[in-house]
Amino acid sequence: MGVSPALPVRVQAIVHRIVVLLTLGCLPGVAAAQGAAARTFDVIVVGSEPEAIAAAVAAAESGARTALVSEETRLGGLFVTGAMNVLDLRMTPVPYQRGLFERWWERVGRGNAFDVARAERAFADLLREARVDVTLASPPVVPTVEAGRVVGIQVGSQTLRATHVIDGTTDAHVAAAAGARSSIGWESLGLRARMVDTLVFRIDGIDWEALRAGVRARGRSYAYADDRIAYGHFGGHPAAFVAETTGVRLRGLNLGRQDDGTVLVNALLIYGVDPFDEGSKADGHARASAEVERIVAWLALDVPGFERARAGGVAETLYVRETRHLDARCVLDIDAVMDNVVSELDIAAGGYPLDVQTLRPTDDGFVYGAPEIYGVRLCMAVPNGVDGIWVVGKAAGFDPIAHSSARVVPFGMTMAEGVGVAAALAAGRGALPQAIADDPSFVGEVRDELRRRGAWLPPVEGRRSAGPVGHPHYDAFREMLRWGLAVGGYANEPHLDATVSRTGLLYLISNVFVRADGDERAGRALIARFGLADGTMSAATAADIVASALCAQGRCPDDATWDELRAAGFDVDRQGAPVTRGEAYELASLLTRGRSPGAELAFERWPR
Repeated sequence: MGVSPALPVRVQAIVHRIVVLLTLGCLPGVAAAQGAAARTFDVIVVGSEPEAIAAAVAAAESGARTALVSEETRLGGLFVTGAMNVLDLRMTPVPYQRGLFERWWERVGRGNAFDVARAERAFADLLREARVDVTLASPPVVPTVEAGRVVGIQVGSQTLRATHVIDGTTDAHVAAAAGARSSIGWESLGLRARMVDTLVFRIDGIDWEALRAGVRARGRSYAYADDRIAYGHFGGHPAAFVAETTGVRLRGLNLGRQDDGTVLVNALLIYGVDPFDEGSKADGHARASAEVERIVAWLALDVPGFERARAGGVAETLYVRETRHLDARCVLDIDAVMDNVVSELDIAAGGYPLDVQTLRPTDDGFVYGAPEIYGVRLCMAVPNGVDGIWVVGKAAGFDPIAHSSARVVPFGMTMAEGVGVAAALAAGRGALPQAIADDPSFVGEVRDELRRRGAWLPPVEGRRSAGPVGHPHYDAFREMLRWGLAVGGYANEPHLDATVSRTGLLYLISNVFVRADGDERAGRALIARFGLADGTMSAATAADIVASALCAQGRCPDDATWDELRAAGFDVDRQGAPVTRGEAYELASLLTRGRSPGAELAFERWPR
């Protein structure tokens, strides 16, 4: 069945949904979400995101009687209803994402971008071929918990029981309802913020070859374009768009071309959305939608190939980048990512940059670094405090900065494949996640099965940490990085020898007060006392500022404090030479002594 390119995205969604439901309807196991006798499975997966589908297919192909249940009406989640059709891949030095992801990718053309309709059909075909029992458009899913263990789900009047349940929803709400704890956004770093949401929209009438020619003529600093994708700042023209709607902003363009020549655009940012409130998400969707025609007209003024561009519709759902971060048995943290840690307990490998999209309208996002490779373990999918359930997708056990790399879907699908295999193997022997997630023998079996399935697991060997290892202030840089207060960029270069101003040090310390101490007033008082000033700063001034900051914490410095600094390479008595960024990190690190970011900090400061 074809889809007219003239149809808006929301109308296309209806047609695509009919195609998928007809396809799934060929399965004898497909259930309409209505009353029926209790049914029993080995593995139940909740959700229709790509990661949920990967987990379900892997479990079924590994011999488990598997059901996938979703409250959504379509398969594919972010890739389909969110219309996010550009892939964030790590292909060097080898393709990290193989196995089940690669099988899906082959079906959608193996390009940097894909056609949404083909993607939806590919997901449906994989589920059908694996004979997964699929229920779409279900009533709200409620976990069934007995004696601290999830033993199934309730779907309206229907009861489904299983040895293992996998939560593949966007926000791990099934695991949360079962008692799994999570922090929200950047709470574990002492900050009540999260990455901004996006509404993908479609543009028709773009002359793609003219776009590519214009990009080539203006150079790589302007943008990049190939036969399927284009991305870049485009001379700053997109970001100069002024929205009429509150809390909406356009950034540099990320374009993905579909089979029919239409182009999907990831660039429209929406602030102030509560991701757990349907009304708030609808409001954000409406606010962003109202700007699309004006945006397309603005882009046509300067972007090559856009002269005849016209708005073609918007995605059904928002791209919600960040919600919960699972309090898991083990957590992928920024240290493991920056240290390029790979182990014999890993079930997948990642290597996407630590790309944090804007948290607030006043910032433009942050690139904290670019790892070579890191591994992810089964225990990162297992929540503390409740058994019988796993979590896959963006809400798994990643700290907020590590999440900025691990959130990408190709990586999530490779991890989910490992979880699906593990759930199937464990169900076959009556074992539960808490008992086997850290067991080297069991994980070894999972790794062997993943290799047989075509997955790639990197060799376990020592690797150099990212950034200027050996610099006298590298450890201080890493301490600030743990709090999200230092960046290395794509080149892993934090410029530790660059000079820092009084303004820079005062803002750094103010942020330490907010994140480590939950104190906004101390930083403001420090700024009022010393005043902001650009240019270089003397060591004596920096020492005075930090001494005052320590006193605000009730820890006025003694000679031993300055002896520590001298040992770390900071001469508090020196004359002339200005203070460097590395030294500023060293000074700020004094203020975080005895404090660590993490889930416990979030739960203590914002109890639920």
